[in-house]
Amino acid sequence: MDYKDISNKGALITETDDVPRAYRWYRMNYSIEEDCEWLDESPLLNSVFKEQLLKAETRPVLYQDEESLLICLRGVNLNPDADPEDMISIRMWMNNTTVITSCNRSSLSLQDIFKNLESGIGPKTPGEFLALLIERLAIRIEDFFEKFEEELDYQEDRIESVDSRCMGSVLGNLRRQAATVKRYLTPQKDALDKLIRCESPLLTRQLLEELKDDRDKTARLLEDLELSRERSMALQEQLLTQIGYEQNNRLYVLAIISAIFLPLTFLSGMLGMNVAGLPGTENNNAFWVVSGLCLVIAIGLMLWFKFKKWY
Repeated sequence: MDYKDISNKGALITETDDVPRAYRWYRMNYSIEEDCEWLDESPLLNSVFKEQLLKAETRPVLYQDEESLLICLRGVNLNPDADPEDMISIRMWMNNTTVITSCNRSSLSLQDIFKNLESGIGPKTPGEFLALLIERLAIRIEDFFEKFEEELDYQEDRIESVDSRCMGSVLGNLRRQAATVKRYLTPQKDALDKLIRCESPLLTRQLLEELKDDRDKTARLLEDLELSRERSMALQEQLLTQIGYEQNNRLYVLAIISAIFLPLTFLSGMLGMNVAGLPGTENNNAFWVVSGLCLVIAIGLMLWFKFKKWY
């Protein structure tokens, strides 16, 4: 079994040998002008398929005609220094003799297939290629979700012992990741539903059964992702409740202090008026008498609040 291998740097489109092959795989980058020109001149695809392969932004969807099909998929971005929720768009067109994949960033799932083909253990038909690609994408989405769950469990365990401002930022980021991944997984599940129902000569019964398993895995991930999103929302609500409780405690302490000093402030303000006739102005012990009176009032108020169980 022989395959077409194409470099993944620079111009990706080459057709230099005439060796018989089971199928040819062309990896193209829709952001490279040379690749776009090659696709535009190719007689293999109709204009609708070409447009989908070259779009800057697509949602998961399936297109089919009598002899070929095109599917747009999404995979988590596990490249270095990348956000996993910044999902990579992978478009794939195939017929009996040709596979064309189009994306503008490196995909680990496509790299896996390329390595398998180089080792001679890769997919032997375009249908097997599609099934393997969907399987690799599902596995990496599942790995992302497991890490997401671990992070959520970790934040849940430490929510009462960390700075609420930092925790709020982390939980907000987790909610954003869950919402973004769900945004693309939902139409991807619909595209897989349509794929397993389509009657294409490119897909054998065995391949359709494998695709059903991947569709079911995607559906389970969507359900688990929604549950995790609800957990993150519940944690954020718990955090807001905790912040509100702390604020109320601080305000309560300030209210108690204000209540204690209110009569003292009134007394000191009244005795501090610059008017004639104030008592004690001629008495050398008047200051200590007023200070003692203020102390008695403060202690009395504290005992009263304690008796009323206000603190």
